[in-house]
Amino acid sequence: MASHETEAVVLKIFDHGESDKIITFFTSDFGKITAIAKGAKRSKKRFVGKLELFNHLQILIADNKFSSLFRVDEAELLNPFPPLRMDYERFVCSTLASELILNWTADHDQDENLFHLLTWTYGQLTKNAPKPTLLLFQLHLLTLLGFHLHLSSCSQCGAEVSISRNFSFFSPKNGVVCSTCFSLQEGQSANIPLSLGTIRLLEKARQLTIDKWPRLHFSKQSLKESIALFQSHNAFLLQRDILSWRELHSL
Repeated sequence: MASHETEAVVLKIFDHGESDKIITFFTSDFGKITAIAKGAKRSKKRFVGKLELFNHLQILIADNKFSSLFRVDEAELLNPFPPLRMDYERFVCSTLASELILNWTADHDQDENLFHLLTWTYGQLTKNAPKPTLLLFQLHLLTLLGFHLHLSSCSQCGAEVSISRNFSFFSPKNGVVCSTCFSLQEGQSANIPLSLGTIRLLEKARQLTIDKWPRLHFSKQSLKESIALFQSHNAFLLQRDILSWRELHSL
């Protein structure tokens, strides 16, 4: 069986049998993969403290000719991001970032940009405000996936976003629409009202590289509106709910 070495982050774990673990990783070289770690529950050397949620690892995996599962043979801990497990808000935001990757990516679809976005976000979540960091991750995730949100003008009539009109985010248009155009749309339940400040903040964030994210400031209103926008838009695009959004709302 061929062996491969790659960087990986742990997205999901569950026990298998008396001594094994099944882990879903997002890797730099192979995208999302699922692997079995034989004896991981009893291991006192190879895997102790390594196969945990959010951990950034260097792993050695082997193909399995009898199964679609890889086999994890070795794991070296690169960064455990301990604050993500010590603070509940950071934990929820990290869990949501992991769930978004789980839901938005296909198995074995390699994307190094997504991998670096996720690891960079985990790092930022250890030290910066969790909710804004998570929302910026979500915004750039959609951009990398090809869902370029239309935020600078009405996606129906082209009217520039300004204080003279009210705007809402309308998922079927993948962008904002003015109040006049929105009244003509069907399926208005997909409407998320947005203030001018929130629209301009998200449009500015979309244009910035991730190293400049910490310069941005979300007001309480912008946080609330952005969470509602991304929760609704993900549900519309994926045709399923991601439950961690509800937990984020409650914080």
